[in-house]
Amino acid sequence: EAREADLGVASGNGKGQIFVKGEVVRTVPESKIVETLIDEAMKIAERMEKDGVASGVPDVTVS
Repeated sequence: EAREADLGVASGNGKGQIFVKGEVVRTVPESKIVETLIDEAMKIAERMEKDGVASGVPDVTVS
């Protein structure tokens, strides 16, 4: 399932593999999985912002 996600993690045997767009980008010890996942999510958000891609936050207007 992680291979199908924009950002995912698969873990076992004391380590985790971080996937971005289906590709393994990093392999880290279990103790670093959450920290690394957040780091990769922030990189994706920065790229999206740079590319002008919407953040997913709804645009609400009141008239």
